[in-house]
Amino acid sequence: MIIKYKENWEETKKRMDAFWNKEYIDRCCLSIKLPKNNKPAEPLVLPKEHYTLEESRTDVDFVFRRSEHWIKNTIYLAEAIPSVMPGFGVAAHSCYFGSKLIHAPDTIWFEPVIHEPDINKLVYDENAFDIHKNFTSDLAERSNGLFMVGGNDNCGIIDALANLRSNDDLLIDLIDNPEFVEKARDKITEVWKKTQKEFYDITKKSNDGGSSHSWMQTWSRGIHGQLQCDFSVMISAKHYERFVLPELEECTKFYDNSTYHFDGQEQIRHLDILLSVKNLDNIQWTHVAGQPKMSNFIGVFNKIQKAGKGLVLAPDSDEIPFLLKNLSHKGLIIITDGIKNIDEANDLIKLAEQYAH
Repeated sequence: MIIKYKENWEETKKRMDAFWNKEYIDRCCLSIKLPKNNKPAEPLVLPKEHYTLEESRTDVDFVFRRSEHWIKNTIYLAEAIPSVMPGFGVAAHSCYFGSKLIHAPDTIWFEPVIHEPDINKLVYDENAFDIHKNFTSDLAERSNGLFMVGGNDNCGIIDALANLRSNDDLLIDLIDNPEFVEKARDKITEVWKKTQKEFYDITKKSNDGGSSHSWMQTWSRGIHGQLQCDFSVMISAKHYERFVLPELEECTKFYDNSTYHFDGQEQIRHLDILLSVKNLDNIQWTHVAGQPKMSNFIGVFNKIQKAGKGLVLAPDSDEIPFLLKNLSHKGLIIITDGIKNIDEANDLIKLAEQYAH
């Protein structure tokens, strides 16, 4: 397949195959993006005088044109992938059960709609799903042969339940209404599997028959995506094992390949449980503001790799040499936005080859 804005796509596919197989070809995978002409592109002129926040995220024509504008003004080096994520919000599959979106400048919030722990109030609305499905289908059709349409942020079953119930109420449910939580989790999971399969079917053509994940910069043959439980920073390992582990085991069986979004050091108490999930392929570590730099957790990363899991890391530029030297390059992706020019990019590639082990 020819992708207009990715020159070395065939080579990138081979390196991604090696990544999923916990191998590497002369070095780990690197995602390096540079602005063309050494300067960021000018903002896209809007097709009408004013756009609301919601319109800027849901008008498929504008989203496509804005995406292509930024992508065609970016150089995708090494294993960087031109891929766009439909922006429905984190754990947006809660919308299929009635949760309402609240658009903010830098994020999307969800208004809880289930105000009591009654499983009969958890009702799937196919019309709500169709809104997301039709948007994604249109975007994938427009982008085919130009860039990829990545998986959405419909990740985290318990996170979706938190959107529907609110964090406070769900925390109480874990103690006072645990059976409701388990039944709701399983009901949402079945809808999640159905809808994610439909998203995959309508985007796989634009993803060369597979699937991509935009901000994690991954591509896989077959269906793959992101798992998470950001809600877990507020709960004990005991509750994580009871309520979250079954979700992860079910979702990793559904995906051909999967990566867990690990939200900073508060989730370390759940790491042993997470590593026990047989079908989980990778862990992506997010550096949370106010926490130590990524290189401070090298012992955690070594433990993850020794357990047979891959790593997806987006460190500060000054940490990359240390990580390249002290981590196995098998099943490793390093994402960087701190490279300033082609010479620096080539130097980083050579450094990765030097330290590969």
